[in-house]
Amino acid sequence: MMARKLACLSALIAMAVMQPVPAHAHLSINKLWVEFDSGGSGRSDVVIRNDSEDRYYVTVSVAEVIEPGMETEHRVSLADPEEAGLLVTPNRMVLDPGALRSVRLVSLNNDLTKDRIYRVLIAPQVGEIKVDPDADVETGIAIKMLAAYEVLVVARPRGSSPDIKVVREQDKVTISNLGNTNILMTDASACPPDAQPDDEACARLPASRLYAGVNLTMPLSSAQDKVRVTTRSGPGADPVTTEY
Repeated sequence: MMARKLACLSALIAMAVMQPVPAHAHLSINKLWVEFDSGGSGRSDVVIRNDSEDRYYVTVSVAEVIEPGMETEHRVSLADPEEAGLLVTPNRMVLDPGALRSVRLVSLNNDLTKDRIYRVLIAPQVGEIKVDPDADVETGIAIKMLAAYEVLVVARPRGSSPDIKVVREQDKVTISNLGNTNILMTDASACPPDAQPDDEACARLPASRLYAGVNLTMPLSSAQDKVRVTTRSGPGADPVTTEY
């Protein structure tokens, strides 16, 4: 009986030391949206910083977003910069605690007729972890909460211009982008004539990127509803609200 009790006690102790032990880790980044247009330098730097106490092994990978904003949207991973139209360097780095590094993005696109949209994944990793660094054997499991970032990269065509068209019907309104480039729609609402945009009586669409060739539909309670659309053309641009 005593042996059985000791075995049970040993099992409980083993379960206790194997409980996950949370540890803090953090990678910060200076921007998540990069724009390239035909008149720019074609270069941009994204700065990352290791705010943790661990050494990070960071990988950087590129994927192109095909048919963005549509039901058929999908991503294609690209390793060849010439094929991708985007050079990202370095694609691997070691980041010590407190260190800063830049990831350079260079657009290789020429004579585009429409946007090329990319997602650049910046992902940190750490090595094996011991809960007690002085222990001869590992007696626990540590969990590192690591934040990976996806940077949106937009390469715009020459003479890029979104063309927002709003078509009203009896029970709905359709917002379309007939241009050759995307625009960020930060808000869209359809309200009764005596309502404010934040009233519960308003229908609204969540903030989204309106890509070229994409349509969004919002219900109308009546043909008299006021429709407002707020857009931003780039990271530093002021929002513009238009009433339809």
